[in-house]
Amino acid sequence: MKKKILTVVVALAAFVGLFANQPVQEQNVQAAKTTRKTKKTTKKKTTKKAKAKQISVTYTLKDTTKAKNKRALAKKTFKVKKGTSVFTVLKKAWKVNYTKSSYGVFITKINGLGNQKKKRYWTYTVDGKLASVAANKQKLTKNKSKVVFTLKQY
Repeated sequence: MKKKILTVVVALAAFVGLFANQPVQEQNVQAAKTTRKTKKTTKKKTTKKAKAKQISVTYTLKDTTKAKNKRALAKKTFKVKKGTSVFTVLKKAWKVNYTKSSYGVFITKINGLGNQKKKRYWTYTVDGKLASVAANKQKLTKNKSKVVFTLKQY
């Protein structure tokens, strides 16, 4: 009797196992196909988002410490990620000397211009508005922004 029950249970298990594997395999194949499609779609969306996060920013350096020299010293345009700090882009473009404090960075020289002894300091504006925070804390968020660093004597 025990042998008959054991034989029936094994046969039943084999029967269930045979038919149970079929739908599971099909589901896995369908899931794999769906995953491939999703990955392709995600790549396209990521590329579009990456392009959308890029903004164009123009930097200008001016020296107003001498009457003859009130013109732009340099002008460069950059494509940067939205949210990049003003200071990060400045450091990539020119040689910058600065000091750090709890308020942020204080720019002392750009391309060797600036002199604390003669009270010549750099200030900056973003889209014509004088900055109220240090350059490393000011984020670039608007496309076609204009950042102007001006050397002034105080």
